[in-house]
Amino acid sequence: MRLTDNCTVLLSLDISATFDSIDHDILLERLGTDFRISSSAFAWLRSFVTGRTQYVAVGTEHSSPANCTSGVPQGSVLRPLLFAMYISPMSKVVAAHGLCYHQYADDTQLYTSIPPRSATDPFRTLSLCVDDIYRWFLQNRLLLNPSKTEAVLFGTRIQHNNVPTLGGIDVAGTLVPFHDTVKLLGVTLDSALSMDRHVTEVVRSCNYHIRALQHRTSDRY
Repeated sequence: MRLTDNCTVLLSLDISATFDSIDHDILLERLGTDFRISSSAFAWLRSFVTGRTQYVAVGTEHSSPANCTSGVPQGSVLRPLLFAMYISPMSKVVAAHGLCYHQYADDTQLYTSIPPRSATDPFRTLSLCVDDIYRWFLQNRLLLNPSKTEAVLFGTRIQHNNVPTLGGIDVAGTLVPFHDTVKLLGVTLDSALSMDRHVTEVVRSCNYHIRALQHRTSDRY
């Protein structure tokens, strides 16, 4: 069997309230232990994420302020970087199952090759890996959202026919069906990697904005 006969399965994970769930104590311990940040740099990062309060306001009334023990400031340049450092040990969980992953801020995708006509469940390794990731998330105050997790199988039509996908993938007890497309960082990838769907969406968006500009121009005159 040639390696080119394999399909590639990709699982795009969804994490609930990603940046708001970062535990300050776990983050600071990770910065000091895993990344060896100390002295004034560590003190600056600690002052950046801690010491904040929040309250709920309705009209003119508001609750008493409560200390924030999790989350990083919204709109901050450091926000995605701190999350990447917070979640960095997850790479060991993925490596233990022999899978590959790609991460950009809170966008995390697992992927691996699938041999055709596998005698066992072709997605079993992926499901076991996600189960361990799910447990690791819980231990680190994060929550994987299986209902918003997406799966896609990349390959030719012949390759797709050799891999059973009707059952979907078991993700933390939830059966995630396969989709024809998945959107990653603004790029729509179809199962054949033809980029046709992405081009169609870009053209549709351009036409919408062109029509909007035409309406604004005609209103002026």
